[in-house]
Amino acid sequence: MTQTFVPLTAQAADEDTVQQLWDQLTPVFDDIAATAPQRDAAGTTDTSPVEELRAAGFTRLRVPRQYGGHGLSLPQAYEFFVALAAADSNFAQALRAHWSFIEDVLSRTDEQAEFQHRWLTRLGAGEIIGNAITERGNAHGEATTRLSQRNGQWLLNGTKFYSTGTGYADWIAVAATGEDGEPVSLTVPVSAPGIEILDDWDGFGQRLTASGTTHFRNVVVDESELFPAGYGLDSGERTADGQAAWQTVHLATLVGIAQAVLRDGTEYVRSRTRTFSHGAADVVRHDPQVLQLLGELSAQVQGIETIFRAIPPLLVDHFAADARDQPLPEADIDALYAQVYQAQQIIAPLTLEIVTKIFEVGGASATSQSRALDRHWRNARVLASHNPLIYRARILGDYLVNGKSPERKYTVGQANV
Repeated sequence: MTQTFVPLTAQAADEDTVQQLWDQLTPVFDDIAATAPQRDAAGTTDTSPVEELRAAGFTRLRVPRQYGGHGLSLPQAYEFFVALAAADSNFAQALRAHWSFIEDVLSRTDEQAEFQHRWLTRLGAGEIIGNAITERGNAHGEATTRLSQRNGQWLLNGTKFYSTGTGYADWIAVAATGEDGEPVSLTVPVSAPGIEILDDWDGFGQRLTASGTTHFRNVVVDESELFPAGYGLDSGERTADGQAAWQTVHLATLVGIAQAVLRDGTEYVRSRTRTFSHGAADVVRHDPQVLQLLGELSAQVQGIETIFRAIPPLLVDHFAADARDQPLPEADIDALYAQVYQAQQIIAPLTLEIVTKIFEVGGASATSQSRALDRHWRNARVLASHNPLIYRARILGDYLVNGKSPERKYTVGQANV
């Protein structure tokens, strides 16, 4: 049956719906935050928090109500995403592909209504999607993972790395190369025979994001699950604003980490009963130097929150234009990328400064593994390393001085020089 296209990108929920969601999700966020140090120490993937998030409606925030979701606007939904990152940034990063995939589905044009309906039905039912996009040792960006036909079946073979969130997901979005040598995107259920998911990410931060290796060995792919390259917001092939949107998710996670540091540092100061002989008060919570530092950090957190909140409304305009199949002028797209990259230059360094300075409020007890304050630095450092800031700063300078459009497609392997 032919589906009627529904423009969905500009939806928004009423205040009662938003408050109800906060009532549902806040206890989940609180539980995730309380247990984060234990998960970090254990170092093993625990799927139960994601299941709690799924049950409480987090994975359906942006899915329209007619499909079983909550119909939040992008700015509304990002407030919840930042709150999850503040609870445990591992889960925000793990759900990054799911979050961005939803935006891709919502911004499909009327020519892709069947695809949109099929996926909104799945997402509205609570299904989660991860990704298998990146490959190691690929200098030219072409996927060595291959999709080929054999005996009337489409078969997928290859290996992907940094498959973030796949260990928590029901589906995997895969970038491959087709028989014609052209890129193709597809989705497969994680339970399909021939898929092996390894939790072998060895970074010192973001360790519980299920970002390991995924092997595909003669995995049968349903033809209906094939669609054009650039399943959307990772490659930027389909949408002009693709990479800007993916980077915004990183920024939201960094904002959440900064909030968590201020929260945990404040609680630590309140709980301290010992001070130093060279301190400025009998109790640390009354020490003017400690209070000054926390006050300064609170201002920095407030600042990066303000910078971040300016971005989602801009993305809404671009998503809506994509859904109309009428992308905004090139100058507007350049301005979007410039603002996102400028935000990176502020949010990432400030967050790293915050997660370092927090240790100034106490002694050696602040480094206790039971508190796991170091996880905030490790997680922020890894996130900030995904996209080296020095390159983005150069791109901004070239845009400012020479009018060169900021780069929109992000690949790893070979420089575009």
